[in-house]
Amino acid sequence: MLGNDLAIDAYRNGATSFPDGAIIARLAWTYTPSAENNAAFGQEQSFVAGTPTNVQLMVKDAKRFASTGGWGYAQFTDGKAAAIDPVKSCYSCHTPAKQHDYVFTHYAH
Repeated sequence: MLGNDLAIDAYRNGATSFPDGAIIARLAWTYTPSAENNAAFGQEQSFVAGTPTNVQLMVKDAKRFASTGGWGYAQFTDGKAAAIDPVKSCYSCHTPAKQHDYVFTHYAH
């Protein structure tokens, strides 16, 4: 997970909601077994980032995205916007995290 300064500051300060202008990005890859690491460990237990799968973005703008909890969503695969409806796809999936301003990820201290 990546975030701009507004998002990271909100994470660090333990905010229960993110300010307008916060941007959170998720970079996703396949998990690829690491033959080199597994040889060092003597068993299969290590994975590394493989082929990129997609980039997902959340942008906070309470007025513009009022119908989706204040967040705008986008997903890109191979540099192209995914053909998904963010209201049906992204927002509905994030609804269980409503108590954390629709964000699943917590800041690791």
